Amino acid sequence: MSCVTIRDVLGKAKDGGYAVGAFNILDYGSMRAVMESAEELNAPVIIQTSVRTMDFWGFEPVAGWYRQLAEDSPVPAVLHLDHCKELEIIRKCIDAGWTSVMIDASSKPFEKNMEMTRTTIEMAKPAGVSVEAELGEIGGVEDDISVADEDAHLADPDKAATFCMELEVDVFAPAIGTAHGVYKGEPKLAFDRLEEIARRTGLPIALHGGTGLSDEVFRKCISLGCAKVNISTMLKYSFINGFMEHGGFHKDDRNPINYLKAQIEHMKEGIKKKMVLFGSEGKA
Repeated sequence: MSCVTIRDVLGKAKDGGYAVGAFNILDYGSMRAVMESAEELNAPVIIQTSVRTMDFWGFEPVAGWYRQLAEDSPVPAVLHLDHCKELEIIRKCIDAGWTSVMIDASSKPFEKNMEMTRTTIEMAKPAGVSVEAELGEIGGVEDDISVADEDAHLADPDKAATFCMELEVDVFAPAIGTAHGVYKGEPKLAFDRLEEIARRTGLPIALHGGTGLSDEVFRKCISLGCAKVNISTMLKYSFINGFMEHGGFHKDDRNPINYLKAQIEHMKEGIKKKMVLFGSEGKA
């Protein structure tokens, strides 16, 4: 158990018809909230980090939090780099102790995307690190990733099949109509395309832009092959709201630890709801 790769948890999820939640943490407290939620529900979990998070805290501190929280944990936990466009940052994460990385070259021409993904695999596999790659562009805004609606486009099933046949990726993220951040209207997902890509690639599929989707949509995506579900915006909102709500109800409280405890509990409430919805409870 403890510190594992995405390959270790998503194969079981794909075969078992459930998904593993991938939660974008912000600091030690949010990582602790993710790990405690997983342990309380006996669920596998993916701790995701954005490039901006490492820019703020540094590679070694984030990797150190992960080792401290996950090494002796009874549940399998992955430390995953989310949406990275720079190979040098991927190398630093591999060296620091990340167990999984995502190369996002989806904005590049198809052949360049394949080239950058191949280079990432050549760096990651000797270190035992798993790899996620993306095809098509997912719209919306998340940290430093911003794709305008008019620039977003769905993944092509033929190209997806070629991509995954030629490259040894562990999880595949095709654009199917979801978006990062907060949805402005009703999301229109290409379920038929998701089903075809999952069938033709044979890989666990990553669902990006999960915050804001209905329970029904989540269940359908998981039934069609999504074994990894990304949750970022929800955790950011919960991170802020937990802190502020405690201050609203306890105006005279000047003990910062009480605010931090309330913040963690607020995040755990949302995280555990998602784990139950995704079907990962009891699957550690």
